[in-house]
Amino acid sequence: MSLEMSKSKKTLAVIAIMATALAVMADLAINPVIGLLYQSYPDSMGYINYFISGPMLIVVIASLLTGVVLRKVNKRTVMIAGGVIFAVGAVLGVLVDNFLYMCVMRTLVGVGSGVVNVVAVALIADIYEDETKRAKITGYYNAALSLVGMIFSYIAGILAASGVWQNVFKIYWSAVPMVILLILFIPSIKPENETAVKADGKAEKESLGWRFWWMSFGWFVMNVVLGGTVLYYLSSYIMENGIGGTELAGISASVKSLAGFVLCLGFGFVYSKLKRQTITVCYLVAALSLFILILFPSVATVLVVGTIGGCTCKYAFSYAYAQGFVIVPKSRYDDSVSISTAVYGIGSFVSTYYATWLTQLMHTDSFVKTWIISAVILAILFVAEILVSMVEKKKFPAVSEA
Repeated sequence: MSLEMSKSKKTLAVIAIMATALAVMADLAINPVIGLLYQSYPDSMGYINYFISGPMLIVVIASLLTGVVLRKVNKRTVMIAGGVIFAVGAVLGVLVDNFLYMCVMRTLVGVGSGVVNVVAVALIADIYEDETKRAKITGYYNAALSLVGMIFSYIAGILAASGVWQNVFKIYWSAVPMVILLILFIPSIKPENETAVKADGKAEKESLGWRFWWMSFGWFVMNVVLGGTVLYYLSSYIMENGIGGTELAGISASVKSLAGFVLCLGFGFVYSKLKRQTITVCYLVAALSLFILILFPSVATVLVVGTIGGCTCKYAFSYAYAQGFVIVPKSRYDDSVSISTAVYGIGSFVSTYYATWLTQLMHTDSFVKTWIISAVILAILFVAEILVSMVEKKKFPAVSEA
């Protein structure tokens, strides 16, 4: 449903939505102290593993459940509840030096993060009726994620330099102003009726449709493939090709984050021009990027091509949200967001296993040697997307022309 709101109230609501990036990107804060955790608690490996990666799995579960909850509960209520749950788990996360306690708090962090992410994007569709405007704000939201990620990583590195791993949790006090913004500016939105009346007068639940599931499948494959290459293994590429070391890998990560922020700001413009073909171009650029990296290893290709290839994943993420609002019934917008968010989490989790599985399949210790398979998969995905879009053009001409 579209809300009747003044321009100033919409602006304040969007500011509150952008603030949820503090919760969504919160996990980056602990990356600099992972080594310290293992050193400090050598006999608690199981707890530490959950402490580090457990919230990622919880986010996926919470994202899916949030879509169900939003069918019955006001979005404002769910958003504030998610923000409070996150704040409690984050701010009180290391209050007691007991790993069972800390893992419970980290579970709350995962629940809160998953909830606010889904509701934040769903709210964009409620506040803005225009497809292009929605895409623009969705791009801004993902840009905010990139910006907060850069800031959190930098501050966490400074706090971790003290040698006391608990210090990085001071970042989580940012959850307090986030909750205040949610309480003040998030509008009240009641659940949509997700049933449609058939010709015989019977009510039937509206379907997400095959186009949504195809889009989700493609987005999942792309996320796994890029996660197993340029997103998480670019440092391996740099060292295996002898073109640099950890310093270049660090510079590349920073350039990629900055480029992701800038490019997401322009997503609305790109989407307004390409619409349905935005994802097709993403698949093509991602495939070409891998082929170029394989054929022409150099510092320049790492910083330019590697960055562009990695950023296509951010565009695909924005596209999954924006296009979901176009191809599914209004009553299923919330489900579209929750599933797309869960697909991202599952894809990120699976990508590391995908990368190691390929090395075993090819009987090699080199991650880079497996990249050709990833490039071919993306090329096949590109061709398949062209064929699917041709089918869509025949069955849904109005949407295709838009």
